[in-house]
Amino acid sequence: MKIEMGILNHIWIRRASLYILIPSLSFLAIFFYTPFIIVLLYSIGVIGRDGVINLTPTFNYFIEALNPLYLRVILNSLYLAALTTISCLVIAYPAAYYIALKTSYRLRSLLIVAVVLPYWISFLLRTYALMTILSSLNMLFTYQAVIIGMIYDYLPFMILPLYVNLEKLDKSLLEASYTLGASPIKTFFKVTLPLSIQGIVAGCILVFVPATGEFIVPYMLGGISVTTIGTLTWDLFLKFHNWWRGAALSIIYIFIVLAILIIYVKKVGGVEL
Repeated sequence: MKIEMGILNHIWIRRASLYILIPSLSFLAIFFYTPFIIVLLYSIGVIGRDGVINLTPTFNYFIEALNPLYLRVILNSLYLAALTTISCLVIAYPAAYYIALKTSYRLRSLLIVAVVLPYWISFLLRTYALMTILSSLNMLFTYQAVIIGMIYDYLPFMILPLYVNLEKLDKSLLEASYTLGASPIKTFFKVTLPLSIQGIVAGCILVFVPATGEFIVPYMLGGISVTTIGTLTWDLFLKFHNWWRGAALSIIYIFIVLAILIIYVKKVGGVEL
């Protein structure tokens, strides 16, 4: 009897778990998978001109999206994202190190709030404010303005994972290093930095992936002087009404992101910070 009740309880728990998943799976199906499938169908020409269904897929739009002009845009987006990621890492690591290892609990909490506080304000309002500052410095609509804007927007995405990783660092390892005669610099490079590599990788992923497809910052701060995957896709869809080539470019971007994430999982192994 007890065995039967245990089996029934196990079945009920499994069914309840499935029922709990229904809302989230429905949300993903409606707002993620369905749009993705539609974009994919456009990219391979199944949805043709005037909405005509073409049962013979074609990869011509991908070939068009990989012409030298678009390849330069893709490489420019990757370069811009890499530059943003490196800059964020250089700025964020000392800040996260200080917050995690050199402050009291109360001050630490205040500093974390200070990091995320500007992001309680609308993204557009923050970008408009940055436009005003850069305009007064005669830097608006330049490559440098886009880099500054992207660093400003993505810096917390680098600071927070680094802080979480460093805050969980075993302080006894640092003390042991000092006891054995290692200098603070040697302790940092031999102990702290290797143990924080997962936080570095996680922060780089959180910055690099969205920065590659960034649209708002290049559009508002770079104007026509800076073209990225995001701005080019916007133009193809809404300015030139070339949904097929725009869809192909979007799929290419998705595969770039997937490749980056696969490399991350293989290198880090998906281990929690």
